[in-house]
Amino acid sequence: MKIYKKLSLEIPGTNTHFFNLDEYNEDNSIDAIYYGYTFLENGTDVNLLNKHNRNIYLNFTMPTEFCSIQNTNADDHFSEIWTICPYSAKWLNEIKKTNKYKTTFYPFNKKDIPSNTEKKYDVIYHGGIHGEVYIKILESIKKFNYRYATQTIGINQLTQNYLSYATNTNLTNSEKLNLISECKISVCLNYFTVRNESDKSNVKNRVEWVKNEAFKHIDDLKIIPQFKSRCNEAAFSKTLNLVQRDPWNIIERYYDTDEFVYFDNVDELPSKIQEILDNWSDYVPIIEKAFKKSLNYTTEEMYKLIKNNNDKYGM
Repeated sequence: MKIYKKLSLEIPGTNTHFFNLDEYNEDNSIDAIYYGYTFLENGTDVNLLNKHNRNIYLNFTMPTEFCSIQNTNADDHFSEIWTICPYSAKWLNEIKKTNKYKTTFYPFNKKDIPSNTEKKYDVIYHGGIHGEVYIKILESIKKFNYRYATQTIGINQLTQNYLSYATNTNLTNSEKLNLISECKISVCLNYFTVRNESDKSNVKNRVEWVKNEAFKHIDDLKIIPQFKSRCNEAAFSKTLNLVQRDPWNIIERYYDTDEFVYFDNVDELPSKIQEILDNWSDYVPIIEKAFKKSLNYTTEEMYKLIKNNNDKYGM
């Protein structure tokens, strides 16, 4: 397949920059894959689209993109859109009376798997701070031999306010993955916090928004599901995923419940971390199972899935 990549609107250092789909590029293919938000924001050349039979756009921002103002018809000119949100794919197929929205997974390039998995630290959280629950996570992991990795540019104000908690900043992708591999536990939330009324209004301006299961807790809990790349990063790094249980538990679409560990609320996080550390040998088999499962979620496997038009994750 022909690969087209435009990442000018992606924040530098984000995971999209490291998929390396280019290595599967076939210049003379009649089918094409496009990725990068630029193709939606700035449109796509019609002459380019006319060169190919299947024009496939990879969308890794659903459903969070619906919290912003956008052109609701921006992806209409693609013949297929593959997303990591099964609820949004089902919803868009229904309201647009199509079957072109399909579900894939968040890919990881197997060349980036860390070679060193010697554990030096107890627990890590890496990413931004997007609400009170994230602050409580930092307060919890600080009680241990912890790592908190984040960026110092292109971050929101709340993340800026808590930079003093950071043990590592502005890491390269390789440095970040090596750091994860040195930690026993990685804390993960697979949801996105709807931060203000503007975000909520943008969702509710969408046609028949209530039919999207991803939005069922936008008013009471103010969250929407979003599978986080850090889940796969931890699994590939042989680090235990400690995941907060939520109304969707989207992680169970990709990992069995004996391949990660749940915690129910952030108040129990310190005791849960301590219990894992005290019984570490009991959790090693969980890590090994997760690593084996993660090998299904490489860039190579995603490419084969899409090339064969196998929408098995939409089930």
